[in-house]
Amino acid sequence: MLIKVRLFVAALVAALAMSVQAQVENRDSLQVSLLTCGPGTEVYELFGHTALRVRQLTPGGFDYVFNYGMFDFNAPAFVWRFTKGETDYCLGVNDFRTFLFNYVMRESRVDEQILNLTPEQSQALFYALLENAQPQNRVYRYNFLFDNCATRPRNMVEATLGNRVRYHEPEGELPTFREEIDRYAERCPWLIFGIDLALGGSLDRPMTYREQMFGPEVLKEAFARAEIQLAPDSAAVPLVSRTEVLYDPEVPARPGVTPFYLTPLFVAWLLAAIVAVWSLCDIRRGRCSRVLDTVLFTAYGLGGVIVFFLMFVSVHPATWPNYSAFWLHPLWLLMALFIWFKSLKNIVRYYHFANFAGLLIFLVLWHWIPQQFNPAFIPLVLVLMMRSLTWLWVEHGKKRN
Repeated sequence: MLIKVRLFVAALVAALAMSVQAQVENRDSLQVSLLTCGPGTEVYELFGHTALRVRQLTPGGFDYVFNYGMFDFNAPAFVWRFTKGETDYCLGVNDFRTFLFNYVMRESRVDEQILNLTPEQSQALFYALLENAQPQNRVYRYNFLFDNCATRPRNMVEATLGNRVRYHEPEGELPTFREEIDRYAERCPWLIFGIDLALGGSLDRPMTYREQMFGPEVLKEAFARAEIQLAPDSAAVPLVSRTEVLYDPEVPARPGVTPFYLTPLFVAWLLAAIVAVWSLCDIRRGRCSRVLDTVLFTAYGLGGVIVFFLMFVSVHPATWPNYSAFWLHPLWLLMALFIWFKSLKNIVRYYHFANFAGLLIFLVLWHWIPQQFNPAFIPLVLVLMMRSLTWLWVEHGKKRN
C-alpha cells in the first residue's frame, strides 16, 4: 500500500497545480477513474495500492494520478515517528505513464474503474484534488487501518457526490481486522507473527464493510457494485461506468513461500525442544543454567518493552489492550539480572512460582481470552513455564538435601 518515494518539493507541487488548472478549458473533456494496483513482493506492497486518475481527453490534454501513498523515509526521526504511530503521508501528483510504469516493472496488475460522473462532478472532484495537493493541505496523519491511500480517494469521491454513494454490502459476517490482515499477508508468516504480537484484542472485532475498504482490492469491489442516488425520487445509476485492465502480468508479483522450517511456529517449537532438553539436564545436575536464562529472559524482556511501548506510548490503532503482556513484559529484564545475586534468591523463587501459575492459567483460558493469539505463542509460553518449573524444582531439591 505504501509507495516508497521522496516527497515532491512543495513549490513544485503548487506550480504544477496552477498549471493544470490553467489547462482545464473544457470540463466535458475530464475523465476521473479509480486505479487499483495489485500487491508486490515487499512487505509494504502486500496490500496493493489505490490512486485517482484525472485525464483530459482532448488532444494534448494532461493525464495525472493523485496518489495519497507518498512519504519521505528521510524525514527527521522517521523511524521513531513510525514506531510511535505519528507517520505523516501526503498527496502527490504523478504523470500517469510514470505511475503505471512503476507497477509494470514490479509485475503488479493495474485495474482502472472509470467513474460515472457528470462533467460538473468530474470538475468538482478535480478541483478538490488540486486544492488538497496544495502544500498547506497535502500532508495527513497516516493510519494503517482507518486513514490510508485507499480510504482517502474513497472519501474524496463520496464528498464530491454529496455522500450519495450507496454500497451493496456482502451477505454474512465480515472478517475481523486480524483475519483480513492475515489474508493479505498469508505468504509472510513472520509479518503475521509480528502483527499478532504488536496488535491487541481490539483487532479481533468484526469489521464493518466501510472499514474493510482500507484494502484496495475490497474498495475496488465495493466501487464496482456501488450506485449513486442523486435524488430520493430518481433512479440509481452505477458509480463505475466501465472497467479496464491496464496491465495484467502473466506471473503476478507475489512473495516467495516460506519453508516450514523457517516459519515462526517451527522455530518456536524448536526453541521449546532445546529448552526442554536443557531444563532436564539442569534438573539432573541440580543447578540452573544462569547463562541460558539470562539470554532468554533478556530476549523476552526486550519483547515486553516493545509490547508495553505500543500499548502505553504509541498512538497506533488496536494496540490496546494486548493480552500478550501477561507473558511478554519488561519484568523479565529484572529476572535476567536478579538471578545473579544470591541475596535475591527468595524474590526469584517467588517470581517463578507466580509466573508458572499465571502462565498455566493463561494457557487454560487461551480460547476464552478476547484476543486471537498466534499459534507460535504456545511454545514460547511453554519455554517460560519450563524455566520457572526448573528453578522451583532445583531450589526444592537443594532445600531437601
